[in-house]
Amino acid sequence: MTIFVNRKEELEALERWYRKGKVAIITGRRRVGKSRLVLEFIKNKKAVYLLAADKGIEYNLKKFSEELSKKFGIPGLRFRDFEEMFEFLEGRKDIDLIVIDEFGYLVREGIEEIQRIVDMILKTKKLVLTGSQVSLMEAKLIGHRSPLYGRVDLIKKILPLKFKHIFEWFPNLKIEEGVKLYGVTGGIPRYLEFFEGKNIENEIVENSFNPDLLLFRDAKLLIEEELPEPTRYLLVLEAIAYGKTKLSEISNYTKISMNKLPYYLNVLRNLGFIVHEKPIFEKRKGIYKISDKYMNFWFRFISPFFEEIEAGLKENAINSFKKNFNTYLGNVFEDVCKEFIIEAKIFNFTKLGKWWYKDKEIDIIALNENTKEILFCECKWSDNVDAMKVTKDLYDKSRYVQWNNEDRKEYFAIFAKSFKRKIEEFEGRKVYCFDLRDVEKCIKS
Repeated sequence: MTIFVNRKEELEALERWYRKGKVAIITGRRRVGKSRLVLEFIKNKKAVYLLAADKGIEYNLKKFSEELSKKFGIPGLRFRDFEEMFEFLEGRKDIDLIVIDEFGYLVREGIEEIQRIVDMILKTKKLVLTGSQVSLMEAKLIGHRSPLYGRVDLIKKILPLKFKHIFEWFPNLKIEEGVKLYGVTGGIPRYLEFFEGKNIENEIVENSFNPDLLLFRDAKLLIEEELPEPTRYLLVLEAIAYGKTKLSEISNYTKISMNKLPYYLNVLRNLGFIVHEKPIFEKRKGIYKISDKYMNFWFRFISPFFEEIEAGLKENAINSFKKNFNTYLGNVFEDVCKEFIIEAKIFNFTKLGKWWYKDKEIDIIALNENTKEILFCECKWSDNVDAMKVTKDLYDKSRYVQWNNEDRKEYFAIFAKSFKRKIEEFEGRKVYCFDLRDVEKCIKS
């Protein structure tokens, strides 16, 4: 069984539900570790675990019948429908918990008995349903017109592992290598299984540019297997990866009309693949970004060369990767720095985000709306950074940020791989200089 790290909060939520609730729904993108989580949760419990396949209701009824026949030692079990199966399970005194993993496949096929099963059949059993099709699960099971509306006690969306949890998986991994690994896998447990944590760039080439391995084609598979009209979703992601970040730009690139495009964008947002980011303080329209780091890496380095790599012609793809990977890691490092700010608790901020206005941009702003404290941050994925120069530039840009300008208390933070020389003060304001050793110390503690 694979390594299991960090799901303490999720397990605690499930344990609280188990004591008092009846129905729980767990969602999250594929490969994020939902199955591993529920298997960990049902350890030492009187539970039945059934994994649905993407092969229709009749196939799954037969599959479940055979599995339950084997589990309970009753030859020849064959259920006509799901109501009959749940009536059988309700009658078993030796179980109190039923888990159906990837229930989304059954929802997509139209399992209409689920409301009656929950209301009329399950009297003494608890039910956990998981699904990767987040928007489908929400619409078909827990929306206002769905059969389980008002009947679900816990809805838990499982997110990828944070940057710090990479080091639970690879305790001896160097911090710079950790940023590289995070930039490719995005903390998705299934992808981390392909790495040994020894020489990350070599391992990326071996795993991501190999047509026989999952990392090479999983972005395409996820879209094609999980979503209708996969070509449109791939086009949307491709457009964003190529820098088309506004609604009009994406529409022009994909040829999807402006009134239909939000539907596709919302599905991708629910899956956790993209995010709609607005400048902090602003209510005006923002931009779309690929937030799933694996997807971002794939569309940046694999997708443009997909056919060539598949044909065994890897040279151009690998050269592009080696030439541009360090630049790509700049945005990854920003997310690492955000996590550091949260973990390090420089001060008690109430809001965190990015800021931009015309040609000016600040990587991270953290602020406390009650105390009027504000922290301006710049992230430089570079060595020997001139802290004084970067702070001066950051100070100049901060003058354009309109927020309590007359009486706010300002701080500055510079993040870098390393510094020529750190500074502690600029124009009477505290300056924090954090290099990779500082980030490592905080993250690993």
